[in-house]
Amino acid sequence: MTLTKPVVVPFEGPLTKGNFVRRTDRFTAHLVLDGIEVHDGENGEVKAHCINPGRMEAFVDQGATIWARRAPENGPKRKTDWTWELIERDGILCSTNTQRPNTLIAAVLREKALTGFTDYKSVKAEHVLPHEGPGTKSRCDFFVEELDGTQHYVEVKNCHATYPDEDLLRGWGYFPDSVSERAARHCRELAALASKPKTKCTVIIVASRADATKGIRPSDYHDPGFCAAARDAQKAGVVFRGLRASHTTEATTIEDEIPVDLSTPSSEILCALHRAWEACAPITGWDRTFGRDAPKRVANGPFAHNKGRAGCDSALLPITSEHFTPT
Repeated sequence: MTLTKPVVVPFEGPLTKGNFVRRTDRFTAHLVLDGIEVHDGENGEVKAHCINPGRMEAFVDQGATIWARRAPENGPKRKTDWTWELIERDGILCSTNTQRPNTLIAAVLREKALTGFTDYKSVKAEHVLPHEGPGTKSRCDFFVEELDGTQHYVEVKNCHATYPDEDLLRGWGYFPDSVSERAARHCRELAALASKPKTKCTVIIVASRADATKGIRPSDYHDPGFCAAARDAQKAGVVFRGLRASHTTEATTIEDEIPVDLSTPSSEILCALHRAWEACAPITGWDRTFGRDAPKRVANGPFAHNKGRAGCDSALLPITSEHFTPT
């Protein structure tokens, strides 16, 4: 299985360069953009939509060079006029938009550039999974109907975390960077479907940065529950594939297919992930601006599942934000 050709997906509109200031309440990025005058903003900052619900570990530095895209004037009404798209990290451009991988995979399927997805009748996005009994009906990102009638369910995940300062981790992308029960549930649902006749299930993880050259690994340090669900799904017949993306300020290119390593990590790798997490904690998470204990830095503390875990436990004290003086 391989990518038969690179697939280039331009951004919808020009990107404006600037600098990252801070992230508040998960979905808001405060940016200073080159050439953009702000008359009612604080210190010349604009607010941009941060399309990333995770911790953004190993990713965001205050003052980092970023690029944002202005929302179209004739588009849906929204609270912010800008969308944060790229950040320069470790000398490369990385995507900050966790919805972009779906756009990229849609283009890959349209171009029939990925083996295993070259002969089909139709492709449908956001398809409701077959569901029995009570509960929420989940959707898969893409439903591919193959020429022979085989039903192919495809789930897309975004991977942004790499750790170039750790020799054992360098070149690998790690997913997720926080506990994701939703991702684990998707694996369990696909595992239940994979045994049905004329049914295929695939999870495609897109590494949204060019330095994930060796492949992608599920992170047992950040979410052992997801990792267990992924391994069980693979045993049930779910296929895991990885694609690596690179970025310019004009477009994103899906460059090649990379391995997805679902093997159980060694203790040395877990310890390296712990060291990397400790180093990244000060720039992880966001500033919560509401509630009785606000302002407060959140989503950068230790994981409960690592308490007492050899090489992964931490006495790291809660880290307050550098952007304000806590009350």
